[in-house]
Amino acid sequence: MTGIRESSGSEPTFAPVAAVADPNAVRVEPTAAARAERPPLAARAWKRRPRALTVMAVLGVLLFALWGIGGPLFGTSTLTPTDEMVSNGPWVSAGFAGTVPSNTYLDDTYTSELPSEILFKQQLDHGKVAQWNPYGAGGSALGAIPDYAFYSPLSVPFYVLPSWLAPAYERLLEIVCSVGGAFLFLRRVSLSRPAALLGGITFAGSGFMVAWLGFPQTRVAAFIPVLFWTIERFIQERRARDAALAALPVAALFLGGFPSVAGYALLTGTAYAVVRLAGEHREELRRRVFRPLVRPVLYLAGSLAAGIGLALFQLIPFLSFFGTWMIQGRSQSASATLPVPSVLTMVAPWSFGTVDAKDPIQFVLSTNMVEAVSYIGAAAAVLVVAAIAMPRRGRALLPVGTWVFVIGATLAWIELIYLGGPPLALLQRLPGARALFEQNFIGRARSILGFLLAVLVAVGFELLVRARAQEEQTWPRRRWWAAVVVAGGVASAGVMVYRGRTTMRVDAAASGQDVTKALHQYGSQIGSAAVIVAIAVACVVALRVAGRQAFIGRKQVRIVRFSAATTLIVLMAVQGAQFMQGYYPKSSKAMFYPVTDTHTFLADNLGEQRYASSYDAIVFGTGTAYDLRSVNGHNFLNADFAALMQGVPDGAVPYPTYVDFQPHDTKQATSPVLDRLGTKYWVAGPTDGVFGAVSAAARSGTTQLVPGQPVTVPVTGPLRGVSVTPEGNVPWDVAGLTKGTTIDVVIHDASGKVVATSSQLTGARAGTPLQVAVAADSVPAGTALTATITLHASAPLTVDADNGKPAVDTIDDTDDGLRVAYVGSSVIYERLNAMPRIRWASQSTVVASQDQRVAMLASGTVPDDTVVLSDPGPAASGQPAAVRVLSDGTDSISSTVNAQGSGYLVVADADQVGWQVTVDGKNAALVKADQGLVAVNVPAGTHTVTLHYGLPQQTAATWASGAVGVALLAVPAGEWWWERRRSRIGKGPVPWHS
Repeated sequence: MTGIRESSGSEPTFAPVAAVADPNAVRVEPTAAARAERPPLAARAWKRRPRALTVMAVLGVLLFALWGIGGPLFGTSTLTPTDEMVSNGPWVSAGFAGTVPSNTYLDDTYTSELPSEILFKQQLDHGKVAQWNPYGAGGSALGAIPDYAFYSPLSVPFYVLPSWLAPAYERLLEIVCSVGGAFLFLRRVSLSRPAALLGGITFAGSGFMVAWLGFPQTRVAAFIPVLFWTIERFIQERRARDAALAALPVAALFLGGFPSVAGYALLTGTAYAVVRLAGEHREELRRRVFRPLVRPVLYLAGSLAAGIGLALFQLIPFLSFFGTWMIQGRSQSASATLPVPSVLTMVAPWSFGTVDAKDPIQFVLSTNMVEAVSYIGAAAAVLVVAAIAMPRRGRALLPVGTWVFVIGATLAWIELIYLGGPPLALLQRLPGARALFEQNFIGRARSILGFLLAVLVAVGFELLVRARAQEEQTWPRRRWWAAVVVAGGVASAGVMVYRGRTTMRVDAAASGQDVTKALHQYGSQIGSAAVIVAIAVACVVALRVAGRQAFIGRKQVRIVRFSAATTLIVLMAVQGAQFMQGYYPKSSKAMFYPVTDTHTFLADNLGEQRYASSYDAIVFGTGTAYDLRSVNGHNFLNADFAALMQGVPDGAVPYPTYVDFQPHDTKQATSPVLDRLGTKYWVAGPTDGVFGAVSAAARSGTTQLVPGQPVTVPVTGPLRGVSVTPEGNVPWDVAGLTKGTTIDVVIHDASGKVVATSSQLTGARAGTPLQVAVAADSVPAGTALTATITLHASAPLTVDADNGKPAVDTIDDTDDGLRVAYVGSSVIYERLNAMPRIRWASQSTVVASQDQRVAMLASGTVPDDTVVLSDPGPAASGQPAAVRVLSDGTDSISSTVNAQGSGYLVVADADQVGWQVTVDGKNAALVKADQGLVAVNVPAGTHTVTLHYGLPQQTAATWASGAVGVALLAVPAGEWWWERRRSRIGKGPVPWHS
């Protein structure tokens, strides 16, 4: 085999001269006898102490990881953005008012990813592998699909550590995987240990790997270096066991739960394998001899197929569900790229603002920071330029084709990510590439771009620290190219800085932020990056110039070069750690899904029913973390169920994966659609406004509510709330609910008995009624009551008056089917017209049109005892039945039905895909009902009806994945047996026919 230049295991010696391989040289392999005389590699390694620069690189990795993640690793806080979660309802009224989020861009993690991980682990602790989540948005697939990365090797911390602690160690595991994989790959392509570790730091700290904290995306991307290592290992070794090894990162990519990142990695990895194989067999290809390529290509294709096979138990269910999900608004155009000025975040990640709500300037670019930040580090950018400026040495250093591929792939991805245009448009139209490029935002290819740039960083560092041979002879032929690269880099940087300043000014003004402060933020960040660049450039110059003994002695050369190399490592580790520190949230453990009085009330009273909530009351999707069924949710929605939710007035699907409701929207709160979903409660935030009709009191001047001094006024019941109207200057913060500033209301009847009490945080605004809900809407009409109002604040509050007392408006019951059930950190209304979630339908009607079904169900004209079927089925008898729920878990629901005649058992869940049903243990038909829900026809008599999750394809796919796993384990054993057999034959008598 020619062209392979494997690492010898040596480290940079910082001597003034040393040999560099000729790019046209043919490597002479040692004889078998010579190899046999070598001591084992492990024995040689133990005899060799790590060189100082390797130690510094290892310390750099530790500094980067431990400082970057920080306190969450030691349990002093949690690496989750739940500080933002608790700044919303109901937590804000339960002791967390005044909490300022440290990162406002990671809300999807606490509305979807973390609750799902909590539920899956909870069920696993009870010996159940939960395939289904019944708690959000009518129900959705959980462990059955890879969306939450439950089967990624990097998710292990969630199963062995407390849920609040696991995210920090999951991130640490990502760093280990990223750095370790990069180290193995870069060592395999002949780089030294320090360079390989520096490349690992660059990738692990790149913008994509940091910004997507808590999402499955990084659990996919962390295996990109491992994928390239296994590909390169196979190309060099050409053994079946190495091909089998390559299947493992392929499987990990798919099990990570984000297909586009896996697709970008596999596309680039495939191109790399083609280039490397073509380079290794260039002589044969010149002669048009393709046979030597057949076996390695088949082996690598087998690796890809085996990797997919290992993940089939997740991929097959995903494909089954994908075809039934509501997938809208994901199509991308060729102009949907990252803004070009965002390139500056490669060196100055905070140049366009921060994510911390305490900072004066928030990220201003139109693309949010999670999607836009492209950080690799200012010193890393200098090393990338150095790598490009030394093409001859780069080609000589790396295996044939590697340097050219990395440069070409980097430029190609930069063009697609930041410029788009015709190349991206072409990929969006190609049949095989459309799903990858047209249905996914191209900015997420920063995952693979970050790896390619990390390789260039490592190569640049290696070329600088590795001593050079015949430098004087080769330098004149390369000087012009290095000058062009450096000049081009400086000019490009100048243009980008100018464009970036203009963008900052325009976008800051458009977002309503202080332009002067924004420009100061921009200037200070670019200035800091420039200082790092200057130091890095000085180190580069020192590494090149100090190699000439004509200036200083040998010892001084080693000191200067070691110091310069160490400075580059420190610069990259420190800036990377500071970027992580500034971006990562570090919420108090007390903020990790704390249980409030609202959660306790729902847990005690909800049963098998659901609640619905305005977005101000309970953050959608979080009910899963508390085992509370809600109509709200954050997950992929069954398309039929989503159509039903759009039948709610004003729509309840603001985004294809969201179900959420507006505050103070009576039509939504009383929608017949929610009745049919078994929605027992509507949860409102304390500032949502109280449902009902307002009866205004007379006004005559103003008065003051003095802190601690109760004021009593007469009112008439029934009533749901009272309100006073502040006037003049409100003496406390009006931006939101103010911690420690409350208004208490106690309702008494004529006998002095307490009818209702309420205490609400206040963020009073002048001229706006300050409403306080009270649970007094069940008293008879005309009941004489009194309301005692007490303010707790730092100063008096001026309010409208009526004859010297506060003018108290009352909010009356309007017979809207709601009743105030609880007032605390939220206001909870009982929905009196809600139907049982699991119920009997004695009548049935068939409506073929989806639009007609939705209109009927939303109108409230369908009787409670009638089910609307999508397809023809047996008619119900009209006879009643008694239904008793026996069990209602994640993956199964069991009920007994005592029916006087045939009819339908309706389960108001989105279980149309993946679920099966048995009646008395015999398979039955689960039919589509009430647009997005399910039902089963049950004959007269007493029967046990059991619904259970059971996708038939998933069972077959699981067996197939197991078979592939066994086959992969057999490959190295079989290869070992075959090699031993050949060895024995070779040592035996020579066959007569030889």
